[in-house]
Amino acid sequence: MKNLWQNINIFSWGLFGATLVLQPTVAQAQYIQRSFLNPGFESPSFGSAGQQCYVQVDQSLVPGWSTTHGSVKAGTGNCTGYTSPGSVPLIEIWTSGFLGASTGTNAGNQFAELNAEQNSELYQNICLIKDETITFSLLHRGRSSATVADVANFLIGTNTIFGTFSTTSNGTVTAQPVAQNGATIPTVTNNNAGNGWVRYTGTVPYTGASSNQPVGFAAVSTAGGNNTVGNFLDEVQFAGLPVVEFTASSGGAAESETNPTTNPPKLRIVGLVPTGGISVPISVSGTAVLGTDYTTTSGTSTFNITIPEGNYDGTDVTHSVITIPFTVINNNVPQGVRTIVFTIQPSSSFFASSTTTCGDSPTVISNYTIYDDDFLSGKVWDDADNSANNTFTNINTGSETGTNAGGLLNAILVDSNNKVLKTIPVAADGTYTFLDVPLNQSNVKIILSTTAGTVGNTAPTASLPPNWVNTSPLTTATFNTGTNISSKDFGIEQLPDTNNVTGSTTTNPGGTNTVQVPTLSGTDPEDGNLGSGNSFKIVSLPTNGTLYYNGVAVTANQVITNYDPTKLTVDPNIDGATTITFTVAAIDKAAKEDPTPATITMPLTASSAGKPQLILVKRITRINSQNLTNIVDGRSDVSPNAANYVASPRDTDDDSTNTWPTNYLRGLINAGLVKPGDELEYTIYFLSNGLGNATSVQICDLVPVSSTFIPTAFNGLTPNDGGLSGADQGIALALGSSTPTVYLTNAQDGDRGRFYSANETVPSYCGANINGAVVVNITRSPDLPNLVKDFYGFIRFRAKVK
Repeated sequence: MKNLWQNINIFSWGLFGATLVLQPTVAQAQYIQRSFLNPGFESPSFGSAGQQCYVQVDQSLVPGWSTTHGSVKAGTGNCTGYTSPGSVPLIEIWTSGFLGASTGTNAGNQFAELNAEQNSELYQNICLIKDETITFSLLHRGRSSATVADVANFLIGTNTIFGTFSTTSNGTVTAQPVAQNGATIPTVTNNNAGNGWVRYTGTVPYTGASSNQPVGFAAVSTAGGNNTVGNFLDEVQFAGLPVVEFTASSGGAAESETNPTTNPPKLRIVGLVPTGGISVPISVSGTAVLGTDYTTTSGTSTFNITIPEGNYDGTDVTHSVITIPFTVINNNVPQGVRTIVFTIQPSSSFFASSTTTCGDSPTVISNYTIYDDDFLSGKVWDDADNSANNTFTNINTGSETGTNAGGLLNAILVDSNNKVLKTIPVAADGTYTFLDVPLNQSNVKIILSTTAGTVGNTAPTASLPPNWVNTSPLTTATFNTGTNISSKDFGIEQLPDTNNVTGSTTTNPGGTNTVQVPTLSGTDPEDGNLGSGNSFKIVSLPTNGTLYYNGVAVTANQVITNYDPTKLTVDPNIDGATTITFTVAAIDKAAKEDPTPATITMPLTASSAGKPQLILVKRITRINSQNLTNIVDGRSDVSPNAANYVASPRDTDDDSTNTWPTNYLRGLINAGLVKPGDELEYTIYFLSNGLGNATSVQICDLVPVSSTFIPTAFNGLTPNDGGLSGADQGIALALGSSTPTVYLTNAQDGDRGRFYSANETVPSYCGANINGAVVVNITRSPDLPNLVKDFYGFIRFRAKVK
């Protein structure tokens, strides 16, 4: 029965052999700790079922426990699923039977070794109260010797020792426990807990100031002198008197709540309660009259609350909160506001102290206010589905919750002259109650407003905070006041918010082909994320495309219900690169529309799947040292001997309709007569003007048979393009420029260009290489992976006439 029951002597309570309950889980941090948590090291459970193994883990993994162990080495272990935490403060846990060491009788399956990799202390921070007496119990066992003991100390604080324990591996007590600093520790017998374990018990006085103190057990020595092995610890128990106080200093409700449940006075208890439980004496006083306004369980002004035995951590999980039982007497007599004062009386069975801050003053008085039941009440509902539909009926259909719109709403009772009778903020749960409402008032009404009313003044205008809208009217119909009028309810809800969406760059398919619109989305405070299956309103249409839903053209302000993202498409009106935009507003389940539509943006690029096209125009741009700047229009309708003759259909390649830059194609088509030794400069201009991007662009130009390639034409010019340093440069390249942007070597190296000597094997697209060929890779990743529409440039080389 590890972690549940363990009999120990509680001398300080005068209860010999009383039973203590040890909590098996970690208490919530908002309450003090008065007992050890996870006393048997059973949480978490390590290894597979029945596995005999050990682990060295970070202290944060073992609930409740901390250690002084240093970060001296990386933790080790052999349990299934174990992962070393690295060099951290270690706690070492064994499962029963590992290396022959089993847990004590009825002591669970796991225990700790104080000496993980060095002498260390395992401790917990406990709230200790000045001048209290504490009882403790623990199981101790040596590890490596049946004759020489492992020794450990019991401490409070950093160095105050209250007991020393010496136990061998077979449970022999080599020296009876040594009590210090006022502790009382009875003598023990060998192996009294079985399997080599010895249970030590005792009491210690605490005389320090009330505060959180580390309470723990520290290794002193091991049998073999090896500080990495020894001092097994298990079933550590610790107890002082429990701590009691009221959970709140005030509460109250209408007198019609005869068995108070809304916010009655409650006790909170933290700590161990022994067998038989304890009694908490309570007295009552105040302006409320016992027997007239309320009664107690005893019928008198004093009564006891019985706390059953158990271990209480302050939370509802351990039933640590106990409601004070009393009865309110309801009648039809106007009595106004009355108060019952509940007071915790002193007792030797517990401490009256703060359950949230160690040593702080407790809440020992709780006032309960009884309000006269001549009230008028209602609730403001977050009507997320608009079930009210602008009426006061069917507001709450079961899924709605109450709201006060972030604390900004007021309920205002208004008379027939529009003067304020009562005003009150709406509570966080949406409720409001007007108390002591004048009876028999005719033609009153209730309004909701963000402005609080002033009694006697003209009522403010009905209103809601920003982004809230009403699903019922904000002003009730008129009615007459009476006794206990309720359910004057309202419905409101919050507006949705639509997300701006920018789609990823998509290829424009051209023609009448459509593109999928990115998924519409939004959020709504009540409905959560909005998207597929919700409603959206197409507020404005794109100017450069046609929206379709399920194949039907969408109209402006059309509402799409049960939205399916796959059915909303757009047909761009422009082939090529463009950006399509339109606006959309989300509609929530209450059929309320986002008043600020979002923009959907779809960037489209020219279709890379369209037919790319590259225009090439060749010119002679230099003879010897004379640059030729002529602009010649190639024509097919002139004599073949004409200087500007170009055969059809290539005669139109140099036309301006092909988006060449102005005056870009300089040079001659036919340079006339030349003589041997003349140097000619050839320029091959290129232009990308297809529907798609041109990729893998390589240009090969064969050196005319009547000339010889000049390999050194551009030596010494920069910039270069990654070619071999010092290699001859016979090729120039311009990218988007009217002058060369880079100079290329003739060799096969790291740049774009290469010159192939006559009869050398060239790429197949070059044709027969009988006099040399210039080859340039125009595109190259990552700097120029493709040529977009209207991209231009040229390659250039020089040759000498034979």
